[in-house]
Amino acid sequence: MKRSDMDAALDELYAKVPQPGCKGLCVDSCGPVGMNPREHQRIRERGVKIPHHRDALAQLIETGDYSCPALADGQCSVYDIRPMSCHLWGAVESMPCPYGCRPEEGLLSDAEGHTLLARSLDVGKPDPLNAEQLGRLKQRFDDPKFRRTVREYVQENRPAANPEQAVQHWAGKAAQYGIGLPAAPKAKRSCRRRG
Repeated sequence: MKRSDMDAALDELYAKVPQPGCKGLCVDSCGPVGMNPREHQRIRERGVKIPHHRDALAQLIETGDYSCPALADGQCSVYDIRPMSCHLWGAVESMPCPYGCRPEEGLLSDAEGHTLLARSLDVGKPDPLNAEQLGRLKQRFDDPKFRRTVREYVQENRPAANPEQAVQHWAGKAAQYGIGLPAAPKAKRSCRRRG
């Protein structure tokens, strides 16, 4: 798939997300996010290098802090091409804006939001999700218990709201599955040559 086709497909998906009337107050909510490789590439083309979400989580674990490199003077410098995860912030039931920004048309259901996220991650892949897989995803989010669990998880694990809890949660999850989170890169030491 050509870049222009991927960009058009992503832009078409972004257009399905209602705009929450952002007041620019939620920069403390920006954290590590996964994204489609083309989304990552478009942001790099603007001169912003966002680390892979695993590396960003490692930084959060090591330092207890993470600031998105796209933030400049308290604003997103790539707002018009931000990834789907960021588009959905403040527009989905489980990710309401903590500052009260809400789309006039109302919030998307969790199923709608996660379907858009799944479809955005599929752009450019040779085997995108089929209708049956998308149907199963929607069915899962139609379950009120599952929706409640997702909502509680998102609200309780926002890095900005409670960094220690988020770090402990992710480190525990990784340990549960026998996954070691990558360590943050160590500072390079200068080597002196003898001679």
